[in-house]
Amino acid sequence: MFLTTSEGKRATVRSMAQAAGLMALVLAATTVTAASAETVSDSGSASSLDVIVKGKITASCRLSGGGDIDFGELTGGQQVEADFGLACNVPFDISFQSQGGGLAHVNKPRGEGPFAGRLGYTLNVAIPTINPIPAVLSGTFASENLVAKKTLSSGEGIAQGGGRIRILTNRPTEAGLLAGEYSEVLNITLAPRV
Repeated sequence: MFLTTSEGKRATVRSMAQAAGLMALVLAATTVTAASAETVSDSGSASSLDVIVKGKITASCRLSGGGDIDFGELTGGQQVEADFGLACNVPFDISFQSQGGGLAHVNKPRGEGPFAGRLGYTLNVAIPTINPIPAVLSGTFASENLVAKKTLSSGEGIAQGGGRIRILTNRPTEAGLLAGEYSEVLNITLAPRV
């Protein structure tokens, strides 16, 4: 099919008019979309979101060590040291209590005749702490005073990894000690302060 010149001009004008209409439609759609976006951002105020993050660390205090200390032949003036484990992630109290107030004769703790049945001692305690500056929690106790529990407090400090006790036996008095076996139980109790 052949178009005449006047028909060709009309077809071109129609095609251009259709293209212009399509362009106007695209331009209008873009304008509406931009206007809608502006309306949303203009009408909406700033918003925020809070996220709550939680966690916890359980208070933990552990004491380890213990066992037997053997002085052998009791002559008095003997010294022994023993380390113990202490792990505590909160401030703590540590208590010491003597079962017999000294090394006591197993059968005759009151002695017999001129011979004594008990040998006293001095207990020294040293426990490194941190708060946040390192310090040493320490105490010195006579065994006869330890029959009533004695307590040391770390204040706001926490344990730095253990402690040490030192026991120094007294010199026997009177005629000396009654022959036989001597024994003592020193109880150490750890209590967290939360």
